[in-house]
Amino acid sequence: MLLFAPRAGLTRADHYVTLKEKSKKLLMGACRMHVPEGLIIRPPSEAGSLLLRVVRGCHWNRCRFCGIYDLYGQLFEVRSLEEVLQDIDTLKEYWGDLPTTAFLGDADPLERPADFLAPVLDRLRERFPKLTRITAYARASSLYKKSLEDLKTLAEHGLSRVHVGLESGCDALLKFHRKGVNQRVFIEAGRKVREAGIELSLYVLLGLGGRDRWEQHILDSAHVIHATVPEFIRIRRLWIHPLSALAKEVQAGGFQEQTAEGTVKELRLLVETIRVEGPHLICDHANNYLPVQGRFLQDREAMLTQIDEFLDQPDVDRDRHYRCVGSVI
Repeated sequence: MLLFAPRAGLTRADHYVTLKEKSKKLLMGACRMHVPEGLIIRPPSEAGSLLLRVVRGCHWNRCRFCGIYDLYGQLFEVRSLEEVLQDIDTLKEYWGDLPTTAFLGDADPLERPADFLAPVLDRLRERFPKLTRITAYARASSLYKKSLEDLKTLAEHGLSRVHVGLESGCDALLKFHRKGVNQRVFIEAGRKVREAGIELSLYVLLGLGGRDRWEQHILDSAHVIHATVPEFIRIRRLWIHPLSALAKEVQAGGFQEQTAEGTVKELRLLVETIRVEGPHLICDHANNYLPVQGRFLQDREAMLTQIDEFLDQPDVDRDRHYRCVGSVI
């Protein structure tokens, strides 16, 4: 049976050849279709988001504990505005009006100037009218360098939230791990983000102080949280990637890795220390030992109880649990 009637003067055989030629042309066109670039990493909370690559890699890429971009051989590269906007248009063809959230990568799209990012945000909102949230990774140094007016402009154009790797609030650890920022920068950048009307999500990396400086690591991190009052505190556990500079420090004896139980005690100290109302604590990564979450201060006691009940379990049960949890970035 023919799908549609042959044109006048064509036999069935002629019509079949015509259909084959049309199909071939469509297939060739599909092969030439622009393919949007993918991200290397994204937060677990953005698993269902539309993913848009604004920059490639990380322009800093010196942190001792991170080897992710070296693992993938990704140097930092700036994409042109035309490339990014073309990706948005193609993503529209793929997804239609389905996306309700969008995430900008790779490591630090906020390194780009506001007059570059504003058209990107505008195009996203134009092509995807159902978007209720647009978020991005951002280094504190990039946020610190931007004026309050620039951040307010980005908020007005649709930037809803920034994910910032605090890692630690301890200046000595930030210097050792070559983070490139200090506690003051984190606090000033965080306050400016909040004043601009953008949500702040800070990441604390358990284990970053090793076995000898873990208490100062947590107490100083809590100080930054008190000073900035972020909407979210997201917990990660340090995994020392074999390609990271930190792996060499461990081998040389310059860093003594924290124990599994030590990271749980760090989490407890953080929950116990934070006394500010509002932030939402989330352990939403696969390498976290405990899925603790709740709001400060209303859920603080419940979170402490959850941690204490785990620590009260027999040693053999805790050790089994630690072995079962994977270690990933």
